[in-house]
Amino acid sequence: MRTGPAGSAIVGALTATILLFATGCTRQADTPASAAVAQSSPPATVMRLDKPPTLLGTWPESVDRVLRGQAEQNMGTFKKLLSTGPTSAVGTAYVRATEVYSRKDGLHIPGDDQRVVLVSAVSGTMTDPTASVDRIFAGLPNVTDVGAVPPGPLGGMAGCGIGQAKTGLPVDICVWGDQHTLGMVTFIGFARADDPHAVFGQIRAELEHPAR
Repeated sequence: MRTGPAGSAIVGALTATILLFATGCTRQADTPASAAVAQSSPPATVMRLDKPPTLLGTWPESVDRVLRGQAEQNMGTFKKLLSTGPTSAVGTAYVRATEVYSRKDGLHIPGDDQRVVLVSAVSGTMTDPTASVDRIFAGLPNVTDVGAVPPGPLGGMAGCGIGQAKTGLPVDICVWGDQHTLGMVTFIGFARADDPHAVFGQIRAELEHPAR
């Protein structure tokens, strides 16, 4: 990911929206997240998390230490919500790999797509996934309009909300929880047409697998 004004805006959006939970904010939610998340039975198989080398087929892992560090910080906070020690954990960021073709000289030039996806998730024993998902949303006071989204074939519960970043960049946050895993996917710079809430289920499926 390139640095500069756009990169600084992304970092500002993250700092204003995502790290409030990691810094220990534990206010009570105005509306319990469990009332606004979709739920289904999780698979009986014990699950674990693996970091894919690329996300969504083409998104490489970011080399930006700030972005990855913030995802890791949230991951560390989620470990405290497990009933036992973590069996696996993922905390990293992915960026969009794009190219722009120049008709003038026939070269492929790196594009200027500044979208970022952060993933922070842990696996282990979750005795009360609903309470843990509630606590995560309660610790994100700048995230509003939390609504249910399908958790997908992996089951459990899932909800997404919209962050309000001072930089103006749109921030969407989706959280899921089940008996085996707890995680959050954060989308920075995604337009409504990108439908990040629909993409969330695909990303979760790429991270979560049966334990071997």
